[in-house]
Amino acid sequence: MDGTSQIGDHYHVIKKLGQGHLVALKFVRKDRTRQTTFIHELNILIALSEYPGIIKTYPTYIETMDYFIFTQELAPAGTLQSIIKAEVGIPEEVVKRCAVQITAALDYMHGRGLVHRDLKPDNVLLMDKECYHIKLCDFGFTQLVGSLIPSMSHIIPYMPPELCSLKPKQLLVLDQSMDIWSLGILLFVALTGYFPWEEAVGHNHKYQMFLHWQDNRNYVPAPLLWKGFTQKALVMFLKLLSHNPSSRSPPDTVLKFLHLPWTAKVSSDSLVVEGDLNIIILDDNDELQVIEYIIQEQEQVSAVCY
Repeated sequence: MDGTSQIGDHYHVIKKLGQGHLVALKFVRKDRTRQTTFIHELNILIALSEYPGIIKTYPTYIETMDYFIFTQELAPAGTLQSIIKAEVGIPEEVVKRCAVQITAALDYMHGRGLVHRDLKPDNVLLMDKECYHIKLCDFGFTQLVGSLIPSMSHIIPYMPPELCSLKPKQLLVLDQSMDIWSLGILLFVALTGYFPWEEAVGHNHKYQMFLHWQDNRNYVPAPLLWKGFTQKALVMFLKLLSHNPSSRSPPDTVLKFLHLPWTAKVSSDSLVVEGDLNIIILDDNDELQVIEYIIQEQEQVSAVCY
């Protein structure tokens, strides 16, 4: 028995009764969830548990006066959100490790006709701080492809434009493209530590600039927030973040870009920022120009706050 010598300093061990492992208890309020809905969601969780990249849910639950309680395996290293530094992000090689595992988990879900609907760093659990083993969690919004979903009262940057623009009482036919959009935003946030925009709607200035560049990228330079990425990485983001849901590439598109650098390099004697078919080089002599350029677009920077 591990630790017997330390225990023996204070206690006399008579008999080892057994051993086990820690689990996480999840509480679901009964006044917010019907039992049939809870059991349906629990069955989805249990079915998805077969995949190693999805948090394991154990096939049992406890019912109290106020809660349904079920158990999941414990993720000892917290969430992906917990290691993302605001306005810094995390190292590219770590993001790529996460990307491989997240896309594989999404492919597994999509292959079974399910859409996660709430993909974000908070819902990516870490089994270790270096992200060699991560797992998707929180499937409270998960539904089958083809389900009709209503508008959301609270909009967050991970929501695609077709959902952000949905009016009250309107319904949207669900498909996998919603997860693909969220994946693109997640990768951006993980690499930079901030959001590209607060919401993907036409009146949002940062999103408007992105759309303008997306439609005219052969003639218009990338917005400032996107100039920290290489040309190839920008191509990847454009495939994931197409305004048209049917034009978004499948999640495993990310795998084709893993061997390529994602973040742009800055030379010692000039500020070199790569964009999609646009490379801006500002020499040291143009220091005033650099300052003015940054000031003009500084409002685009948005720290992670979700």
